[in-house]
Amino acid sequence: MLLLNLNLKAADSNYSTVQSSEFFNSTNIKPEFYRKRNSITKDENSVIPIAIGVWSFLYLLNPTIQYEDDKLRAGITKEFSLGFGYFGEYRLGLEYSFIFKENQKSQLRFSMHYDYLLKDIEPSNMLQGTSVFTVGGSWFTDFDGHGAGPEVAYGYSIRNDKFLFYPHIKLRHTFMMQKKKSDITDLSFGIIIGIANPFIDLKIRRKN
Repeated sequence: MLLLNLNLKAADSNYSTVQSSEFFNSTNIKPEFYRKRNSITKDENSVIPIAIGVWSFLYLLNPTIQYEDDKLRAGITKEFSLGFGYFGEYRLGLEYSFIFKENQKSQLRFSMHYDYLLKDIEPSNMLQGTSVFTVGGSWFTDFDGHGAGPEVAYGYSIRNDKFLFYPHIKLRHTFMMQKKKSDITDLSFGIIIGIANPFIDLKIRRKN
């Protein structure tokens, strides 16, 4: 008799489980755990494309803000760098900027920089990361006037003797040579892409 009661209880438990499963499936009601898990998954799926979009924008074009003629103007800029030295720390730069204003929207700069590596790293063929403080100067033209001025930057670079990948924030001031032209102060952030020591073999031994 005891065995019969146990079998009946087991059968009743299995029947209840089947009924609950059929109820959830027929009414499209899911337990709270699954609803939360799906919500988190949806949030992650929505954030990933945004992050990729922002990263791609900063990789291709750097946002900039300029103060000129007592006005703030936004724009986009991009710098390509050519470096020399074991870490490409002595750099020449070419930068094009497009400013959202009525006239002289295009700007061009030729620059020279020195990167102070804030971490003791040894020359290597392997890519290495370090915080960097940069000082330099640039020559400027907007194809209507020209000027020159100092600049500083801070960021974190990944580099070796051949390649530079440098997320940074940069501040500079340009003194215009023409009296009719106002000086320019600008702030930009983004990524500098560069190469170093082209056609030069520094004969650095590979270090793992």
